[in-house]
Amino acid sequence: MRTIGILSILTLLLASCSSNRMLFTVDTKQMIEKAGVQVSQVQFYNSEEIVLARQISKEEVKVAEGKVRIENGRNIEEIIIPANTPGICEMNDEKTLKVSFDSGDGKSIPFLVERRNDMVVEGSYFKIGAKEWTRSDRGRRIGKLDYEGNIYNIVRGSEARLMIDKATLNKVNRKTKVAKGRKL
Repeated sequence: MRTIGILSILTLLLASCSSNRMLFTVDTKQMIEKAGVQVSQVQFYNSEEIVLARQISKEEVKVAEGKVRIENGRNIEEIIIPANTPGICEMNDEKTLKVSFDSGDGKSIPFLVERRNDMVVEGSYFKIGAKEWTRSDRGRRIGKLDYEGNIYNIVRGSEARLMIDKATLNKVNRKTKVAKGRKL
């Protein structure tokens, strides 16, 4: 199993050589934690554009922070998080990272690892999570998640994954001591 993990990390590194970023996996998280670095100190990025949308009432239109558009006579609030937007981890456990790409309370998005029989799959990625997943008329996956205390639909970015800078793995904390020597 250990060799599979090492091979998956090497494959990730080779596949992403053209970029200075790599996908964040369970194995990468464990390597960072073993090096004594807290996940909350790591700079994260999203792999693709994420668009959250919800229908809002006319009373809410004035207080909506996102971009509001009219669709078939309804008011829709959209929050767009472009690909490669930097984010920080606000919550971390074995299976979930909540990453915030915008300042403010409740503005974090869950990223979950792949699980089988409630066991974390070695080498799996942290992928955007939702409370519930459905399919649109066109077969697209649409998830529902809590953002700013409201329920939003993930209308784009249902396959978004977390990424980190490759340089994060290369950071070395070194303690150096020079021996003074010994004399008789």
